[in-house]
This record gives sequence, C-alpha cells and structure tokens, in this order.
Amino acid sequence: MRLHPRLLLCLSLTCVVTAGRPAGAQQRGDDPVETARIQIGPLGVTPAIAVSNIGIDSNVFRSEERPERDVTFTVSPGATAWLRAGRTRLTLEGRSDMVYFQRYASERSLDGTIGGRYEIRANRLTPWVAGQWTSGRQRVGYEIDARSRRVERQTGAGVDLRLRPNTDITLSVQRTDHAYDADAMFLGTSLYEVLNRRGESMAIGLSQRLTSLTTFKLEGQQIRDRFVHAPARDADAARLLAGFDLEPFALISGSVRVGYQRFDLRDNVPDYTGLVAWADAAYTLLGRTRFDVVGQREINYSFDVASPYYVLTGGQLTVTPRLSSHWDLQGRIGRHQLDYRAAHGGSGRVEHHLLHGGGIGYRLGASVRVAFDVDREQRASGVPGREYRGYKMGVSMTYGR
Repeated sequence: MRLHPRLLLCLSLTCVVTAGRPAGAQQRGDDPVETARIQIGPLGVTPAIAVSNIGIDSNVFRSEERPERDVTFTVSPGATAWLRAGRTRLTLEGRSDMVYFQRYASERSLDGTIGGRYEIRANRLTPWVAGQWTSGRQRVGYEIDARSRRVERQTGAGVDLRLRPNTDITLSVQRTDHAYDADAMFLGTSLYEVLNRRGESMAIGLSQRLTSLTTFKLEGQQIRDRFVHAPARDADAARLLAGFDLEPFALISGSVRVGYQRFDLRDNVPDYTGLVAWADAAYTLLGRTRFDVVGQREINYSFDVASPYYVLTGGQLTVTPRLSSHWDLQGRIGRHQLDYRAAHGGSGRVEHHLLHGGGIGYRLGASVRVAFDVDREQRASGVPGREYRGYKMGVSMTYGR
C-alpha cells in the first residue's frame, strides 16, 4: 500500500519527536491482566460462551412463497487473552460459532474469528500492529439471504502519540481483503465476481479526554476499494468523523460517531456526499431499566449489478426492565432502510427491514443469563421474491458476555 506523502511525513516527525524518551518510561492506561477472570503471572484470560437460538426458525431461507421451518441452535465459545512483558503487551481474541440446523444440513456451519494486537507502550509513544481473520457462512447484514462462505483478512499498523496527559494522536494504515468462495451465488449473481475486493485506508485521529468517563474523538480517513473481478466498481472515499466514547460507569455509556463522507465510484453511478453516523450506547434509568440503542447510516456494497451500492439507515432499541435481582423482561424494535443507488438513467429502489420481539431472562449471578426470546422479522421490497416474513423463537444462555 502506498502512503500519502503528508501522512508519511507525519509518521516520520512523530518518531523524531518521541525518539528521545527514556527507556524506563512507565506504561500508561489500565492493565487488563489485573481484571481478567483467570490470572497466571503476566497472563490474563477471560473466557466466554453463548448458546443461542435453541428453538424454531420459521423461515430458514427467507422465502416469500414457501417458508421452511427448522429446529436450530448456535454454540459460541470464545476468549480474550492478554500477555504483558515489560513495556510490551499482546492481546489475542478468538470466537467460534457452531451453527446447527436439524433438517437442512446445508445451512450448518462452523464460523470463526481470531485477532490480535501487539504494542510497545512507552510514556508518550505506542507503536502497534494488529490483524484479524474471519471465516463464516452465516448471513451478514440485511441484503444477502444466501449462506455463503466468505473470508475477511485485516492487517493494520499505527502509532499512538500522547501530546499532553489528556490528549492523544493516532496515525494508522489498514488493509482488508474480502473474499467469497468461487461457487457463492445469490439470485443468479456470483458474489465471488461482484464483491471480492481489497480495501486500503489511512487515518489520523485525535483523542481528548474531557472527564474520567468521557472522551472526545475526531478522525479523518482516506479509503480506497479495488475489486478483483469487477474493476468498474472501484471506489475512493474520504470521511471526517467526530463523537464521544463513554465509559461503562457513565450515565450514558458506549460510543457515538457523526460525520461527513464523500464516496466516488468509477462506474456510471451517482456518487454519494453526505451524512454518515453510527452509535452503540446504553442508559440505565433509576438503576433498574436499561435502554440500549444501536444505529447507523453508512454505505454498503450491493450484490445487484444494476445498483452497486446502497445507503443503510436505521437502528434498534432494546429495553430491559429488571423485575428483581434475578428476573428481567426485554423488548426490541428495529427498522432499517436500504436505499439503492442505480446507474445513471436507471431507477433505484428502497427496501425496509423490520424487527420486533421480546423475551424474559433469568440471571445466575453476575456472569450468566438464561433467556427465552421471540423475534419477528419482515422485509418490504418492490422486487418480486425479495419480500419475506418469519419469526425465531428459542432459549439462549450466555456466560461472560
């Protein structure tokens, strides 16, 4: 990946400014080894497991005309490990999803993600490298209904520079490869041919801690996507994002980003210039009722040759009132809009995905929750064969999540 000259200059100046720091500089930030569930000297491990969707899926293939029902469940073990050695720290995180269907063996899969980050933590300068590998067959997003194997590889590197006690600057580069299997098909379109691509990005970010619980974030990015088999879909983008990170003990916790993006395609398709945003935040009312909000407005590539991308806008609200120290109720409602952008002279379309559901849960201590949930999903579309409705009903158990 070729670095922009200005970014390369910034990286060089950063190294020069911090090169003279003492070798014995103290590590900064909290040490996750001290809060891990399992601690063996400098090694800390926190395991987790979830058994979810033990029940019925009423529309396994998301078919409008012939919905098929099946018994299904998913087992998801995982763990996060931290190893410290002097000023260095290695973080590893892995998760596996074993998805089972009783009747339709073709829909079963073993999915997994493993990632890591290695950093050298000094008083002012923290260089780091990171990577992640993901392989899965289950659906991602609201558009593609087929369960097709895809692999995603991410590699990145950067440096965090502490300018002042509460002010950091981060410079980073990242490369991501998206690869579907050669036989991956959906509605007559080869996902291998239209979606396999490499994305490269450069970013510079500012982090300003306002209080012990609130941090302001500002980030600028340059992004380049190059498609392996469909070069007419190649795109370049630039965006500026601002927002806040809120610690778990804050009145409102989570993260929020709002910004502006310019998205330019080589193909004969209108470009996008406008708002992008996402949020993942929680608020607890009077210590008993928790509100979780997840929302986004972002650009996604489409499998549709006539409409290479769509703007996804929507969110989900989950309300969890606690009835006692062990029992809680939960209600969910979500709505997402897929606004497709067609080639010049063509007409785009809009699809809507709706979700509502709820359940009841029982907590066994601080780390284990058992729940029974029912969710109903629906997609509204003007394209024949794209509409569907169905429900999922089942029991789930989580530990350490």
